[in-house]
Amino acid sequence: MTWPRQLPSRAHGTGLAALLLALSLAPFSAHLAALPLAFFVAACALAPFFPGWAFFVPARTHGARSRPEVAITFDDGPDPRTLRPLLDLLGREGVAATFFLVGCRAAAHPELVRDILEEGHQVGNHSQTHDPLLMLRSVSRLRREVATCQDVLASLGATPLVFRPPMGVTNPRLLGVLRSLGLTCVHFSCRPLDFGNRRLRSLRERVLRRIRPGDVLLLHDRLPPAVAVSTWLDEVSAILAGLKARGLRVVPLSDLLGMAVMRTDAPVPGAQAGAAPGRAVHGTAEKGARIVSRVLSLASTTARVLFAIAYPLLVLFGVALLGTRITAVLLLTLLVAGRVRHRPGPPLMPPLRWSWVGVAALLGVAALLGDTRYMLWYPSLVNVALLLQFAGSLGMGPPMIERFARMSVRDLSVEEVRYCRNVTIVWCVFFLVNGSTATALALWAPRSWWAAFTGVISYALVGAVFAGEFLVRRKRFGRHAGEPIDRQLARWLRSAVAVPP
Repeated sequence: MTWPRQLPSRAHGTGLAALLLALSLAPFSAHLAALPLAFFVAACALAPFFPGWAFFVPARTHGARSRPEVAITFDDGPDPRTLRPLLDLLGREGVAATFFLVGCRAAAHPELVRDILEEGHQVGNHSQTHDPLLMLRSVSRLRREVATCQDVLASLGATPLVFRPPMGVTNPRLLGVLRSLGLTCVHFSCRPLDFGNRRLRSLRERVLRRIRPGDVLLLHDRLPPAVAVSTWLDEVSAILAGLKARGLRVVPLSDLLGMAVMRTDAPVPGAQAGAAPGRAVHGTAEKGARIVSRVLSLASTTARVLFAIAYPLLVLFGVALLGTRITAVLLLTLLVAGRVRHRPGPPLMPPLRWSWVGVAALLGVAALLGDTRYMLWYPSLVNVALLLQFAGSLGMGPPMIERFARMSVRDLSVEEVRYCRNVTIVWCVFFLVNGSTATALALWAPRSWWAAFTGVISYALVGAVFAGEFLVRRKRFGRHAGEPIDRQLARWLRSAVAVPP
């Protein structure tokens, strides 16, 4: 299943969960709080040796388990000793495989790469030199290894869209490299541990005992000098026969995963079936991935809206019913859940873009100390961030309101640009007054007064500013009433000003 776009990787999610759990346990026991952090460190140490976890880099490891299909992949080639006999065997059996090629070996034997493509098979990127310690190298070395292999294979007629790291080992830096090159990481779900064909004995038994529907099978097509090609081919042939006997159909990797594996830069005879994107895009795995992504998106949006709008009331009633520490942890969870997905919006300056970090710190301190006062500073912090955002745009330009206006209207007149600047100043004054009031109430007023102002009155004042600005804009310019807020205001204020239906 495709890793949904809610967090960069499972490592991020695990680390975030460990941090939240540690914060929730810290008030009770420092020793207990250290356990989830120790678990995260241990997971980071072990993850490189378990490719199926896809811990540091989102990866495809298998297809739909509901269909009796598998894909066969060969790593470390091309090897001139084995490739031609292997292609003949695959051709006789009508099997399309995927070859994860090493760039330097492909460059040394370009004719073998062309043979793979002409036979209708697919190719993937397996790094330039297959350095077993590649994930311990610098980022520049890692990028060079992947990019050079891409260039080599592209020059031979096919640009891979998938990458498999040597030995399946990954690190946190690989994710950025793959994204910059437009590559998806593909691992495997059935590995017979042949150690580069150094352990051929009982290879067929190990594969047929472990393989199941949807698996991506990892084999190697490079042989040690002491291993006879015929011995190895007998094992591969027995594996193909065993899969057929079990009713498992071997399909191209693209079909199994429901995604394109490579892009052919020039038509290659016989390669169409192997290079075409899979027909299983609408299969069970992809549908499941889309459903998970939508559910996560809906949950994240709900958490974000609930936190932003109902925060004061959640504090007021949460502290009364659950206590300060539990309420702070729950609010921190809501905050993080709302930040899981990010959709591009108007260009934001650092004060507003990173204000959530300050809010998270306040909630963390409130949970650790059991002090409700730290939770009351959220509205003040948001107003400060908005004030810095809007005031900063006056000096750095264009003003924030002009940025919003140009998202729907590009031909602003000089007078309209001046008006946008004045409205930005009005909002700056509003944020200053609103934030100062919230701060004063947090310091000296009963908590119910603070909740009433920040949770009800403040929103009413925001609505009043929106409505007043809308009426002035309609009277002066008579346009720009097409955005969602404008349309709602037009329905509410139809009797106060003439607006189009």
